[in-house]
Amino acid sequence: MTNKNIPLKKLKFKFVASSLLIIFLFVLSLTTFIYGYNLTQEPILAVLLFHDVVENPKEPYEITQKKLEEYIDKLLALKYKPVDPNNFENLLFKGFKGKNFMVTFDDGTDSEYFAIEKLYKKYGIKSVLFLVEDFMPRPENLSQEDIKKLRAECGTYLGLHGKHHIRYPEQIKRNKNFAKFTEETRVRLGNIFGCNITWVSYPFGDYNPNIINELKEKTALNLAFTVESGLITPDTNKMEINRYMYLGGLEPNQEDLKLSLALMPPENHSNGQLLINLSVMAFFFLISRLFLVWKYYKALAILKIKTEDSKEKK
Repeated sequence: MTNKNIPLKKLKFKFVASSLLIIFLFVLSLTTFIYGYNLTQEPILAVLLFHDVVENPKEPYEITQKKLEEYIDKLLALKYKPVDPNNFENLLFKGFKGKNFMVTFDDGTDSEYFAIEKLYKKYGIKSVLFLVEDFMPRPENLSQEDIKKLRAECGTYLGLHGKHHIRYPEQIKRNKNFAKFTEETRVRLGNIFGCNITWVSYPFGDYNPNIINELKEKTALNLAFTVESGLITPDTNKMEINRYMYLGGLEPNQEDLKLSLALMPPENHSNGQLLINLSVMAFFFLISRLFLVWKYYKALAILKIKTEDSKEKK
């Protein structure tokens, strides 16, 4: 082995190593881009929960109309589409694409009337209103006439929130005929408002497996909504549908971080965009190495010619 062969061997090693690196970077950037893109296209179905809509919130669950509309504006800017409650079950059972959200209100307080009406008139959004039967005669709650008007003029979808606003586990302890009692309330409200009520939201979000079995087996309720945060997936238990419940602070500009971080933008979509950015960086690094490999290739070609000339002279 002569010293003249050492530079040539080193150059060949650099050429081969850089070529392998380029192949690795290409595979890495391509797979990362595909995976990231798929994450950004992952379908989303989210249900939002609001309560009182007031000018001066005094409780964490209260929200101003301005703040409520800010959330809706953000979602629409992120290409979310509002779901018509009449189509919700179809999406739930048959599948969904893109980013979707549905708005719900619990309790049927008087302050919710304007909010539901404004969402419909400004955005074309139909809301779901979960009713407590015993609340309707109260002056601080929506009357039967108010609810009928919301149904007729704003397409409001009605659900059950109970006869009394009492936790279901407590009710079932007091009343052995809990399911029958709940079914009677469901039928009675349906007759009052001329609709078939098949959805329920658990009062205070409190439920257990026994409650679920009672409702599934002894009532005509087929969807039940919780106050637990989370996106809806195809395998979501239809009696444990998550909702993002607004719980803001009492400071003027304090956000509901649970809602903001989860949906604006959604975590998986953010991760997907990050992977796409990384794949683009890897691709540009690949390009820079490609120029280096071309440089090594030309140097090898020159060395080869020189070596052949040297042999011919000998």
